[in-house]
Amino acid sequence: MDLAKLGVLLIGIALIIIASVFLHFYVTYLSKTFQTSYMVRPFTSHCSFSRVIIIEAHQELRDIRVFDNSSNLICSFDKIVKNSEEMCNVKYYGVYMVQHTEFKDVVECSIPVVTEPRSVD
Repeated sequence: MDLAKLGVLLIGIALIIIASVFLHFYVTYLSKTFQTSYMVRPFTSHCSFSRVIIIEAHQELRDIRVFDNSSNLICSFDKIVKNSEEMCNVKYYGVYMVQHTEFKDVVECSIPVVTEPRSVD
C-alpha cells in the first residue's frame, strides 16, 4: 500500500473520531443545557376586549398581583388553584403586569377594532 493512501486513510479515521466526540458532547451536554434552560410558565394571562385580565394557572399559585403601568396595585389574589382561572377588571385600556413571585407577565388591553361589513357592488 502506498504511504500517501495510508496517510489519507488515517486522516479520514481521525476526522470520524473527532466528529463522533463532538456529536457525543452535543447530545450529552448541550441538549440537557437547552432543556433545563427552558422555563415552564406557572401561568398565562391575557386581556379580553371588555378590559378583563384573565389569569390561567398551570400550577397552584399564591400571592398574585396585577399592576398598571405606573406600578399601582390593581388586583391581588391570595391563591389560584391549579388548572383554574381568575379575572381582574381594569378601568382603562393599556399595559398591565401580572406578577407571581419572580415571574412576571405583561398584558396589553387594547381597544377592539370594529370593522363594518361593506356591500360588494
